[in-house]
Amino acid sequence: MVPADRGFTLLEMLVVMVLLSVILLGLLSALRTMGQTETRIDRQLDRLDQIRVARTFLQQTLNRVSSVAMDAPGASGKKVIPFAATGESLTWVGILPARPDVGGRHFFRLAVEDVGAEQALVLRYAPWNPDALMPNWLSADSRVLLRDITKIAVQAQGLPPQTRSLAEPWPRGWQDGWPVADALPEHVRVTAYSASGSVFPLATALYALPGGDNSFSRTTFGGGSR
Repeated sequence: MVPADRGFTLLEMLVVMVLLSVILLGLLSALRTMGQTETRIDRQLDRLDQIRVARTFLQQTLNRVSSVAMDAPGASGKKVIPFAATGESLTWVGILPARPDVGGRHFFRLAVEDVGAEQALVLRYAPWNPDALMPNWLSADSRVLLRDITKIAVQAQGLPPQTRSLAEPWPRGWQDGWPVADALPEHVRVTAYSASGSVFPLATALYALPGGDNSFSRTTFGGGSR
């Protein structure tokens, strides 16, 4: 007599279902982790691309900077250069990269501003006016260079120019900002900080605009003298 075929018991079926559930949960967890990792990598790559674009744009706008002295407002006979570096902002006169209907000499300011619900590194610019030391920045055009930036640190250093008297006071070493109004530093260092604590160095070489700016030839941003 041939015995009847024996099927799976209910307990065996439950064990198999539990094992399959564990395997599926493990696979889903691995897939979710892979997806999250891919998203983080995409965000990091996108952030690095934003930093690259910001650095390139700053390099273009800082490539030629004016060091021609102007009359100081309200101070007869005193000369100042349209360049100012505080611990949190940088302003200068340079050339805006050419694009349709826009270009030529402009005022620039680099600082952190509120953009919607977040803070960002913003470059403001306005057409150059030879009769003004700096424009009204609130009405100037703007471009967001980097989002999620909470602050920047601007530092500068330099030796006194040969035309400056040795008896005049001069800052030594790296300074937060630049305290000298009638002379330019040799080096400027700009560092941006994000809300997550990340640090993005934004620095580039500076060169003088032609025509009376030859004394500025050795000033650089984030590099050696030229």
